[in-house]
Amino acid sequence: MGKLSLRTNTAYWTGQIAEGLTTTAFGLFLLFYYNQVLGLSGTLCGIALFVATVVDAVTDPYMGSVSDGWRSRWGRRHPFLYVSAIPMGICFVLVFNPLVEGQIGLFIWMLVFNVLTRVAMTLYAVPYMALGAEMTEDYHERTVVVSGRLFFGVLGQLLVYFLGFGVFFVASDEFQNGQLDPSAYTPFASVIALLMAVSILGSAAGTHHLIPRLLQPKTRQKTGPKVVMLDAVQALKNRSFRWLVLGFLVASAPVGVSGGLGLYMGTFFWEVAPEKFLFVLPAMTLGTILGYAVAPWASHLLEKRQLLIGGALGWAVFAVLPVGLHFAGLFPAPGTDALIVGLVVFGLLSGLAASQIFVTVSSMLADVADEHELGSGKRQEGVFYGSYAFVTKASAGLGGAISGIALDLIRWPTGELVKTAADIPADTLFQLAMITGPGLVIGILPAVWCFSRYTLDRQRHQAILDELQGRRIA
Repeated sequence: MGKLSLRTNTAYWTGQIAEGLTTTAFGLFLLFYYNQVLGLSGTLCGIALFVATVVDAVTDPYMGSVSDGWRSRWGRRHPFLYVSAIPMGICFVLVFNPLVEGQIGLFIWMLVFNVLTRVAMTLYAVPYMALGAEMTEDYHERTVVVSGRLFFGVLGQLLVYFLGFGVFFVASDEFQNGQLDPSAYTPFASVIALLMAVSILGSAAGTHHLIPRLLQPKTRQKTGPKVVMLDAVQALKNRSFRWLVLGFLVASAPVGVSGGLGLYMGTFFWEVAPEKFLFVLPAMTLGTILGYAVAPWASHLLEKRQLLIGGALGWAVFAVLPVGLHFAGLFPAPGTDALIVGLVVFGLLSGLAASQIFVTVSSMLADVADEHELGSGKRQEGVFYGSYAFVTKASAGLGGAISGIALDLIRWPTGELVKTAADIPADTLFQLAMITGPGLVIGILPAVWCFSRYTLDRQRHQAILDELQGRRIA
């Protein structure tokens, strides 16, 4: 394949902005908007988010199988990038612009357009990630490709924070917490949708010249539920993949809960003013940027499995410490500038740790695809990255489902009368803190155990590449 140029890498990385925009906006605002702003039951919100996750469980591997077997003059992956951009933007706008009222109407609207947005995202995200694995076979260059892609995803996160709390959700006389203003969500979603479409189409056009270099089946392969099932079963026979994806799936629950309830914690427990969210929320994002820069260097010193386990444990510790220190009387009081500093510091540290999870998992999947090819003779990056895409989106969907149900269990108040932390009972705030504090540690430990079972190291991977190269020459 040869070394990738900076121009090619940058064109590819740009496509991750779209997923950063979508995932961040959904993870941060979707549950909050329907539950806190529109008053939809937390349980119904949770059901809608869970159903969307189930749809992802079907469509992500299916899309991976379809793109693996696709043959066209535009290759296996690019046709899906081009066709997904506009539908994804339209559905995203409609999610945040319900034209119905009442519990049942809002539930159906949230469910339908949440699912449609996720299906459109699947159409783009699975082929896009598989494309990254095909662009290079080099063990370390793959980490560079993944780090850059995730860095641009972080730019998408920062855009959501800036547009949200710096432009559309600023405080007003009527809404001290601007994120409670229902009229702000439609223009916010429209701008995000436009940026998504530009990101996807720009990346597709910028990597179009790679198509002649990329692997492609000699004939278009048949696909369907049976083929997808067989591909998934074959992939799960790979020990490395099985433990990797299981660990990431388990980890998705606490990560999703942290994201789903993050705006509740910031608004009502920590009493962060809207303009101060521009410091608190980007802190973890900036930490991940630093982590993405460090990851290629760290991967030369440590095995990817070591980085993955360290990142998971580090994220849990730094995410939980502020709550623990608060109840121990060792953290600044809510609503103070000192609190903002504390949240920023721990946000940076948790982001630095969490970034190692996302870089190493994505890079490891490319290595697993090589191991799978050696054993099966089939090149199926799409199947592996389809599974990864499902797990990534499950962190928002499954975590959001758990979060919504948890809000109803602790009887979280909603409606127009809830404006500030003073409107929330103290016991309810305590229960919220326990869910987003100690609850996260309990959820992450089983994932760490799964990650410890992964055994594909750099020596084994190099041996696999040597044998594959020999086969291809022969």
